[in-house]
Amino acid sequence: MPGKLYPQAAAKFMEGYFNTANVYYKDWMLIPTARSVAAIVTVMNEKDTVPSVLEQLQRLPLHEMIFIVNGSTDESFEIIRNQSQATIVHYHAPLGHDVGRAIGAKLAESEILLFLDGDFPVFAEHLVPFLGAIEQGMDIALNNISPYIGLFAGRDPVTVVKEFLNRSMAKSELRSNSLTAIPHAMTKRAAEMIGYSNLTVPPKAQVIAIEKGLKIGAAANVDVISRNRVRMRNVGRSNPVSNLILGDHVEAFRSALDLRGSRLSFPDRVRRREFT
Repeated sequence: MPGKLYPQAAAKFMEGYFNTANVYYKDWMLIPTARSVAAIVTVMNEKDTVPSVLEQLQRLPLHEMIFIVNGSTDESFEIIRNQSQATIVHYHAPLGHDVGRAIGAKLAESEILLFLDGDFPVFAEHLVPFLGAIEQGMDIALNNISPYIGLFAGRDPVTVVKEFLNRSMAKSELRSNSLTAIPHAMTKRAAEMIGYSNLTVPPKAQVIAIEKGLKIGAAANVDVISRNRVRMRNVGRSNPVSNLILGDHVEAFRSALDLRGSRLSFPDRVRRREFT
């Protein structure tokens, strides 16, 4: 079924089901898979947004919700504990999004892992395509941010290096789409093949996934560019978050060079080095 029609059809099915059963109609959203799904959410001082994140996740028939609460000094932990049956992993020290996601992936028992951040609620309807893509054969379903990044001349260094990494791994069709951006989903098997510790550096994890032949694609468009929460550390062209991501890509390129050699996926063409 076309992705745009699925939420409407699923909602009508649920409405009919509850009406026939003579019970209160809940705003649930069916998912196009019978496999178990875990939502893994990293949280650091997100008391204002985490209730909305919970509200949308509770509309889905999830097997697990795992919240990695790290470095929080607000009421995020209490809100999650009081408003859900989620598993909460609490660290007093800040870990960063990527380490939190890796921990959640390792702890999850479900067959499909859905990754989100606590500062960014995403409608349940917009999460369905990521699960649908996994059900249809993808190992990793990325968020397609291509419509939101504009012309090449105006792109920031992070967006440029994301695309260059994909092109270096002969995956130009991925453009600037990356495991760095949420939401994204992957199978538990893919996480195991990549290695949970490697998930702490998303570009490196993407290189390993490509090299291992995992099927990676862009499943849907969720605008995380304009709606990204503004913080002191992510404002400006050269900010701590950007520098961290650029550093991650340096590490990813090191892994790519080790795996594919100094030319990566770029051929030498007519250059015959042996003649010298």
